[in-house]
Amino acid sequence: MSTDQEAPEVDTDQEPPEVDTDVSVDRTGVRRRWPAVLVAVLLAGSTVATASTYWWMYRPDQLTNAAAQQQALEAAQQGTTMLLSYAPDTIDKDLAAAKSNLTGEFLTYYSRFTDQILATAAKQKAIKTEAKVVRAAVSEMHPDRAVVLLFVNQVTTSKDRPDPALAASSVLVTLTREHGRWLISEFNPV
Repeated sequence: MSTDQEAPEVDTDQEPPEVDTDVSVDRTGVRRRWPAVLVAVLLAGSTVATASTYWWMYRPDQLTNAAAQQQALEAAQQGTTMLLSYAPDTIDKDLAAAKSNLTGEFLTYYSRFTDQILATAAKQKAIKTEAKVVRAAVSEMHPDRAVVLLFVNQVTTSKDRPDPALAASSVLVTLTREHGRWLISEFNPV
């Protein structure tokens, strides 16, 4: 036996065989990922649709439903009663309580009026008024604004007129929601 085996001859002039350097994409892998991508897109789309429905449809309904209307109605009644009720011996406390239910330009106007005119007159003439809301209804309701129609009876006595004088009036009260509270922003007798 001969141990001399001849090695195959290598032709050095010959170019090496070409190697495909393009990375081939496994089409079955792409096909397997497509349903997962589609599910993710549909899930994201349904989440956006649900959030949009809540924000644009359900949330405003929630802010204008019967419970929200009742809150606005009660705020208008309470605020109006405080606004129109005061006594000479508690005038400063009464006016401060009324102001806590007001906002915006109406608060500015009411503060100026009560500080310059009403407080002094109430003390000098011993004017006492008690207001009572006898009927109320929501006229307009929006998420951040409400208009309430109130029918008010107001009894007034003074040093000059000790006999109670009754005045009946109706008022359109506009309320603005600020920090979760309804505050009077307009007060218009009708």
